[in-house]
Amino acid sequence: MGLKTKPPTFTQTETVVIPTIPQEIIDEILDHLATNSKFRSLQACALTSKSWVQSCRRHLFHTAIFTSWSVREWFETFPVPEESPAHHVRDLRIYIGGQDWVPQNFFEYTSWFTNVRILTLLGRWGFPPFWTPSLWRLPRSVTSLTIEVNVCTLTDIRDMIAQLPNLDDLSLSGSLIAMDEDVFPGIGTTLGGRFGGKLALLPVHDTKDFMNMLLEIPTGLRFTEVEIRCTRGCFPLAVRLTEACSETLVNLSYMVTRYGESHSFSWSS
Repeated sequence: MGLKTKPPTFTQTETVVIPTIPQEIIDEILDHLATNSKFRSLQACALTSKSWVQSCRRHLFHTAIFTSWSVREWFETFPVPEESPAHHVRDLRIYIGGQDWVPQNFFEYTSWFTNVRILTLLGRWGFPPFWTPSLWRLPRSVTSLTIEVNVCTLTDIRDMIAQLPNLDDLSLSGSLIAMDEDVFPGIGTTLGGRFGGKLALLPVHDTKDFMNMLLEIPTGLRFTEVEIRCTRGCFPLAVRLTEACSETLVNLSYMVTRYGESHSFSWSS
């Protein structure tokens, strides 16, 4: 009697279907992660799926700080500016003075940062003497401009404002000075900005034009110290400037030299 062999049995396996998570839910999770976690977690998520990359970059590149070192790293990583994550940047900070200032040609590419709202220029000793802000290509989307340098001229500010049609807030820390033989046409803009720091009007050919232009810029000046040295009488404008800064002004020093005679006064709160 022969042995009967049991026929082999086959187990039917079920196909596992991974549900697709709506992108809106993924974005909400990543938003929560960006708020309550470190960027290292977002960097890991960016490597998980191609559909996650843009959402992660929106947080990873929200704020960009550029020094001479980080500029080199940026262009090594993203050699084609228009293909970079520059459009994700909302808060752009650039060192324009000091040991780590960015090269001036970096401003040829800043127009690719098309969604920047806050632009901050940082640095010691002011702008390098060979720089020309009028040739910069600043993001036209900027609504708030902060300049934190030791020294800045009103010409520099004028050239930057001219490129920022959506600007509604201007903050200046440091000393604002006039430059000899400059012509200051009116900016013709109303800014709800604030100026913190010192205003130094050094000897110029026509301080009256300078002060008229200065008084046009903001709706509220906030200088703490004002020093005026001029060769033509501009006392009424000095009074207007003092009144405009009345809430913040601590010290005012005024001197006019005319026909070899000097007249001065000082005021402190």
